[in-house]
Amino acid sequence: MRGNFLNWVTVFSRLNCKCRSNSHAFTTSLRGKSYYVTTPIFYVNSQPHLGHLYTATLADVAGRWQRLKNGKEVVFATGTDEHGQKIQEAAAEEEMEPKSFCDKVSGRYKDLYELCNIDYTDFIRTTDTRHKEAVHAFWKILEDKGYIYKGSYEGWYSTQDENFVTELQTKISAGHRISIESGHKVEWVKENNYVFRLSAVIDEVKTWARQNPSCVYPAKFHRVLLENLDAMTGDISISRESSRVSWGIETPSDSTQTVYVWLDALINYLTVAGFPDVNGERFQTTWPANCHIIGHDILKFHAIYWPAFLIAAGLDLPKQIVVHSHWLMNRRKMSKSLGNVINPFNVANSVSGERLKYFLIKQGVLEHDCDFTHHLLLQSVNGDLCNSLGNCLHRAVAPKLNPDQIYTNFYKDCYPKLISFSDKASGEKPSGLINLVQKLPDDVNKFCEDFHFYKAAEAIMECVRESNLLIHRNKTWRLDLHNARDKKLNDTALHCVYETLRVCGILLQPFVPCIANDMLDRLNVQHHERTFLHATKSFYGYGNSAEACPMTGRKLGKNRGVLIKKVSKIKF
Repeated sequence: MRGNFLNWVTVFSRLNCKCRSNSHAFTTSLRGKSYYVTTPIFYVNSQPHLGHLYTATLADVAGRWQRLKNGKEVVFATGTDEHGQKIQEAAAEEEMEPKSFCDKVSGRYKDLYELCNIDYTDFIRTTDTRHKEAVHAFWKILEDKGYIYKGSYEGWYSTQDENFVTELQTKISAGHRISIESGHKVEWVKENNYVFRLSAVIDEVKTWARQNPSCVYPAKFHRVLLENLDAMTGDISISRESSRVSWGIETPSDSTQTVYVWLDALINYLTVAGFPDVNGERFQTTWPANCHIIGHDILKFHAIYWPAFLIAAGLDLPKQIVVHSHWLMNRRKMSKSLGNVINPFNVANSVSGERLKYFLIKQGVLEHDCDFTHHLLLQSVNGDLCNSLGNCLHRAVAPKLNPDQIYTNFYKDCYPKLISFSDKASGEKPSGLINLVQKLPDDVNKFCEDFHFYKAAEAIMECVRESNLLIHRNKTWRLDLHNARDKKLNDTALHCVYETLRVCGILLQPFVPCIANDMLDRLNVQHHERTFLHATKSFYGYGNSAEACPMTGRKLGKNRGVLIKKVSKIKF
């Protein structure tokens, strides 16, 4: 089933560029199982960067797509990870109390999400009281089931990564021992703390991973997971001595220990779902998560430790972990020393947050590191959105071509006389454009379900470009609208363009909701007519379709000026 008509107005209101999901009117009793998508909670030892925004954008589009296609209630969780040694040290450098430091940096993430219209429903902080309660409850479950014991733990520890690594995962570089994976310095640490019996459940994690090849996606990262699992041995420390790491959640029955920051952080997904009330409606309709979206550098924690913790606690595992690669600047890793770090606030203020998100979607590929360049950004913002989409709309609704400012009629007898986007010499009829648009919803659906958002965006833009060419190659501005034959040709061409833009506008809502909203307003597409099902019905009066277009004769919406202005200068 491609979609449904239930609560059209409410479904669309969630896609409006100014709405916030936490005020959505849906109830779980009406909707049943919700779609639960998450980003990691981001560590507040530094300011938000482009990679954080990319992860949030992927989750944002995934959630908006589910609302558009299925009318589902979406729980989209993001937030900040605020405990651990790095936070202690960062706060000390700023001469601030840890909580005040966390408040400041966490607020910057909210600022970025507001600037870029990231439509989260829950912003979780590990300093929240509800989260502390969830962590204590989860710890007690593991403890009661015999998965936690106190012992001596030692090994190579990276403060930067908040993680122990084995001898084989380190090397000597410039006189220091570092983690091979991250490049961060490690030190030998020996402590008395609490240990999780990973060895007792690791075989179940391996079975889960091998029997569910889509549990980690794309396949490239599933292969990495299997390699990491093969090398996994022993138990893991899940606490730190308070004397060394005081900024954390105390273990429930021992004030000399704080909960290991990664165990603390991962439990946030349960906190948002309503844990520890596992019998409550929120937990029953939210957990397990449909999708955790993460960067590949934290795969081990999400695809080995997290499933192990959940298995030990007797809880369902997430349905899928979607992994993305990193962003480069001019094909070089971003770093402060190279001076090539992208400030997402600067770029969003230069081009708009929505257009920056569009660029990240259009340029980003999960499997490979992605490149950020001035040229590629302008190509997406000015090429796709301004020159193709904006220009097509403005040409099609111009008073010179449409003095009556109505959704024009389609004349079957005139249609074959139009020149398609193909060369006149080829003899191809305009059905090429219609075929593209009619199969577009299915194509976009497949791409979005596979998290190939860049392919979905490109398929939509291909239709927009071909629609632009329909105007250009038929030179509609030269037609004499006082001549009945020419007027019918002009009306038919414009009808094709309007229908293409209507369908594309509906499908663009998860990607650029504000721009799509403005475009659909200009075409006077009503809010209840902006569902995925409406996109599957294109009314060209062509082929075997005998269905009349309900848009024909409708007055166009108010002209609010240029849809998308060109950008010439970008501040990085």
